[in-house]
Amino acid sequence: MWRLEDEVKRTQMAALTTQLQTLAVSMRVAIPGLLRLEVGSSSSKGQDAADLLLFSEFESWRALEAYETHPLHVQLKTLLSPLRKEKRVVDYET
Repeated sequence: MWRLEDEVKRTQMAALTTQLQTLAVSMRVAIPGLLRLEVGSSSSKGQDAADLLLFSEFESWRALEAYETHPLHVQLKTLLSPLRKEKRVVDYET
């Protein structure tokens, strides 16, 4: 989950969401062991709300580790890093 800089939310949110969704489609096809990946923008405008979410499922911890350094994931991180003011990550096993 990410909270974006206020200026980014005002001026780039729609284009950024489209760009992330396009990248997500590529990731679903190209990354081995990736079972599910969704990108969404929040409908909540509350003070504690995140702006964007990336939800993913992997076939194994090893697949998650490989994803972390995959070029498409690196591209996503490079895109979002300068635009965010906060990032939260939760990795868990079901």
